Amino acid sequence: MKLDDIRGLIISSDREVDWNDIEPGPYFTDAPDVDEKTFRWHTGLIVYRHDVRLSIQWGMEWGHIGRQVTKATDLWDDAAFPDEQARVELADIFWAGALVDRERVVVVDGGRGLLPLGERHALNYDRRNPPQKVEWEYSASRWQTELARLLDGGHDFDQYFRGAGLVVKG
Repeated sequence: MKLDDIRGLIISSDREVDWNDIEPGPYFTDAPDVDEKTFRWHTGLIVYRHDVRLSIQWGMEWGHIGRQVTKATDLWDDAAFPDEQARVELADIFWAGALVDRERVVVVDGGRGLLPLGERHALNYDRRNPPQKVEWEYSASRWQTELARLLDGGHDFDQYFRGAGLVVKG
């Protein structure tokens, strides 16, 4: 199985029809944190019904950099959600028990939505003549967007996506 094939399978799948949700608990693939005094783990696991070699786990905090993000506006300047809390998590794709892909996702609105982290690019920045206010474009690839949509489970995904000011690119 090629990585692009796995991604294609995920993008074209339906959460309700094609995936089996496993209740939160120890998933036996989680690892101790770097200081070995704490334990970090995923909080979500889905298994592909048509080939159980494919699974996705998400919910593990994205290390010390992820801990710096506490509000949606830390990532997207004009994000406006009822609850401003946000956190960056890892979404890990496993094939036959091996970690084969990893993306970062953002839990927004106090846990009610999940979005791709994506990227940001300055639209009006010129270092020789810096603007008063930098205007940003926030984008995510189709792969990142559809993975986040799948993990979100359809909980007003498009509304949250627009609320963050994200666009799909590539």
